[in-house]
Amino acid sequence: MAFELLDDRIRAVLKEKGIVEATKAQEKAIPRILEGKNILLVAHTGIGKTESAMLPIFHNILKTPGKGIRCLYITPLRALNRDMLGRLTELGSALDIQVAVRHGDTAQAERQKQSQNPPDVLITTPETLQVLFTGKRLREHLKNVRWVVVDEVHELASNERGAQLAVGLERLAAISGEFQRVGLSATVGTVEEVAGYLGGDREVEIVQVKSSKELDISVKCPVVDDHVKDLAGRLQCDPELAAAMVLSKEIIDAHRSTLLFVNTRDTAEALAARYAVWDENTKIGVHHGSLSKDIRIDTEDRFKHEELSGLICTSSLELGIDIGSVDYALQYNSPRQVSRLIQRMGRAGHAVGEKTEGSIIATEPDELAEAMVITRKAVAGELEQLNVRENPLTVLANQLVAASMAGKVEKEATYSIFTRSYPFRNLSRDTFNDVIAQLVSIGLIFDNGTDYKRSKRGMTYFYDNLSMIRDERTFLIREISSRRIVGTLDESFVASFAEPYAVFITQGRSWRIVELREDEVLVEQINDLGSIPSWTGEDIPVPLEVAEEVGSLRRLKNFKDYNGDKRAVETVNKYLEENGENIPSDKLITLELSKRTAIINMCFGTKVNGTIARILSMLLTARMGESVGVTTDPYRIILELPKEIGPKVIEDTLMSVKSAGIESLMRMFLKSSSFLRYRFVYVAKKFGVIEKNADYRSVNFTRLAEAFEGTPLFEEAVMHVLWNDFDIAGTKEVIGRIERGEIAFKVTGSTPIGIAGLRQSKELIMPQRADHSILMALKKRLEDETMSMSCVSCQNQWRMKAKDAPSRILCPKCGGMMVAALLPYNRDNISLLKKDKPTAEEKKEIKRMYKNASLVKDYGPKAVVALAGRGVGPDSASRILSGFYENEDEFLRDILSAELTYARTKRFWG
Repeated sequence: MAFELLDDRIRAVLKEKGIVEATKAQEKAIPRILEGKNILLVAHTGIGKTESAMLPIFHNILKTPGKGIRCLYITPLRALNRDMLGRLTELGSALDIQVAVRHGDTAQAERQKQSQNPPDVLITTPETLQVLFTGKRLREHLKNVRWVVVDEVHELASNERGAQLAVGLERLAAISGEFQRVGLSATVGTVEEVAGYLGGDREVEIVQVKSSKELDISVKCPVVDDHVKDLAGRLQCDPELAAAMVLSKEIIDAHRSTLLFVNTRDTAEALAARYAVWDENTKIGVHHGSLSKDIRIDTEDRFKHEELSGLICTSSLELGIDIGSVDYALQYNSPRQVSRLIQRMGRAGHAVGEKTEGSIIATEPDELAEAMVITRKAVAGELEQLNVRENPLTVLANQLVAASMAGKVEKEATYSIFTRSYPFRNLSRDTFNDVIAQLVSIGLIFDNGTDYKRSKRGMTYFYDNLSMIRDERTFLIREISSRRIVGTLDESFVASFAEPYAVFITQGRSWRIVELREDEVLVEQINDLGSIPSWTGEDIPVPLEVAEEVGSLRRLKNFKDYNGDKRAVETVNKYLEENGENIPSDKLITLELSKRTAIINMCFGTKVNGTIARILSMLLTARMGESVGVTTDPYRIILELPKEIGPKVIEDTLMSVKSAGIESLMRMFLKSSSFLRYRFVYVAKKFGVIEKNADYRSVNFTRLAEAFEGTPLFEEAVMHVLWNDFDIAGTKEVIGRIERGEIAFKVTGSTPIGIAGLRQSKELIMPQRADHSILMALKKRLEDETMSMSCVSCQNQWRMKAKDAPSRILCPKCGGMMVAALLPYNRDNISLLKKDKPTAEEKKEIKRMYKNASLVKDYGPKAVVALAGRGVGPDSASRILSGFYENEDEFLRDILSAELTYARTKRFWG
């Protein structure tokens, strides 16, 4: 047995805890680690991977006394750090081994303590490792490192954070000498690639443990009945969303502790807010990365202690954080990727030997089919391929500057350090020299020939760029009464939406903005449903393999291998039957053309469809001489054409694309694309050309691009887009199959599958075609809105609810008929009428006020109700009121449409 190899003191502690038998992972890993081998341990969540790594390391620490930091335990999340601290401290204290954690939230006093009296084991993040190299004392302590554990290594291997860590480990080896490397992962599609990433140019032994845990994952489709429709009206949401909420709540109520995973923070907030409106005493909480640290920890603790029976969460709880005993895992809509489903479902039955039990709840046919495919692949262990990007020059630039923080840097030695790391194993000396020359030209380092040293600007750059995570300025959300920090909002949301009296959702509650400050938003909590904040970097792409199997499922209609409930299978079957004979699949692309909209149905996933769509839009734009709009999802490309064209034009354009020319065509597309603009500014920040807090909208992209074209910075921006946003290799594969005739192309009429693509952008808050129950909820909200009635003749103001408006509205003070109905946030505009010399902008507001008053005079109470719609200005209200309505529902639908149009325009254009 593996435990017999361990120090008697460790075995005594394990026995005291009732742990007498090693798991399969521990049986395989402990002997190999004791032998000093570098290993990658791949095993499902909940079978003791952490102990597999740390028990033999604790054994070695006990056998080889010494000072300084002897083991680094690196995790990708601070929350995971907190969890590891609790688990390892308990074991370490029993063995007189000191364990500490250090990351961005660590107090200064604790940092000083660690510097003066270092722990034996330091738990940290990739970013904090960068800081450890800079302190003189800390560098001395790092000389004693003999073991490094990288937890959830798959989360790092394929991105720039991981490339930064890979170089960081080589820099560490240059200080401490060689150390033993242990990587831990629950889900890896390409174990050899991840092992290479972990070891660099060293041998790494792969230890894979097939779980004895049973995976019981089903796909469920909820029923939409009259009760659900009534609830949808109350919650101001689509009936399908309400049905999913009802089924989720039934499952949560039937279990002790349930995690409800969603794909984005937007969705988490939308669901949590509606549960709170449904039941203000709800025991369902919300957890995601944009909530404040205190709130996240409090939520985790309340869930652990079963004060909350359900927790809506994003990937923030996807990794191995201990949040108590979870007996069920839910996923709302498809998780998009097999690895994500395995990670999320693995949170249920986390203890050794427990069954993993969970469900995916979805309502749309595409979501259901995708969920069934992902579930089958998860049970079969068919994970996505993971690839490590070669030579990310943003990381090269970042680490070249970082290396200079500790003093003079020898170029030859540094080049050797880089090329020992897996991402830079093929880095050419010319590219290395070119990036150094670029950094010198920017003023981040000084070149001395065979070596270089830091500059003052370089030091500022280093501390601004510790992390390779995309920077977007954030604003603190501060509750005005308690002064506590609720969470954060991204700059894009604040710039495009936030204004005094606007309402938004976070922490599952609605908040009204009281004041906007330079770096924070003051809010008060209210009982209303607002807009959902927009957070960056959230979309999860559907891989080519998953989308192709969805296409195969459509073609074969064989559901016996897919674990969907009866209603899920019936929903997908009905959807396919309504489509007729020409069902787009893995072997058939169909085109639906209606006036100026072309829908190309193709089952090739998010990035391949996105790549083909951009090439088509560029070629069609060149052919027609006018711009072509494009929208994509994993199963469609939707083209907005400038004029009507025949289907043959689109077919010929697609068939003209050759697999060998994909990358060249995409480079051509990027030169005039907003994709390059956004990524270029990010890369320019990481190269130090643009300050960290610069707003990308204020950057003159054209001048910047011209100044740096032909440099490593420009090439990195292009490669950054091609790697992160598109799939060149996958697109070449698909286009090659089209060239060989393995994928057919047909022109069809309008189909349910094509129409479904036009509904993909609908919002969670309101459906595009609201039914009567939702419109009645809208009516109640509008009628309850308090208006500031403002006489434009005498400037008298009084408050009145829209529902209390008399048939003829007159000023009670002067009897005037020109009375404007203003919302609270613009009631002060009445004072503009007193100004002698109003500005041009103020004149516009005065004109709007007179239009408003004219509508109230002509249409009475109906005008007040229309103007109570958030975002419905007098021009929109005029169009609504002058419409010809058969019933009240049509009137309300127009108000709803105006509200949503305003919200979307403001959100995306500012």
